[in-house]
Amino acid sequence: MPWRNVEVVAPVMSFILALLRTMYQDDEPKWSRRILESMICGMLTLTAGYAIDAMGLNGEWKYAVAGAIGFMGVDFVRQVAAAVLKRRCK
Repeated sequence: MPWRNVEVVAPVMSFILALLRTMYQDDEPKWSRRILESMICGMLTLTAGYAIDAMGLNGEWKYAVAGAIGFMGVDFVRQVAAAVLKRRCK
């Protein structure tokens, strides 16, 4: 059953949450940009899910990551990643 598979549910949850956030906050005026933002959030969640598996963490963390990425958005995730990499590469 695909709706019980965290590999499927977490990215879909992130997609839906990002879409609802962009509609509510009216961040993206065009529907094409709303869909793209939501797809990127879903893909980031999928990538983070593989990282969670690689670190040996519990798979339930994928739901938390999906919620955070979907709620905060791609730009915020990019800023945080850039700040972390900047500190680590000094």
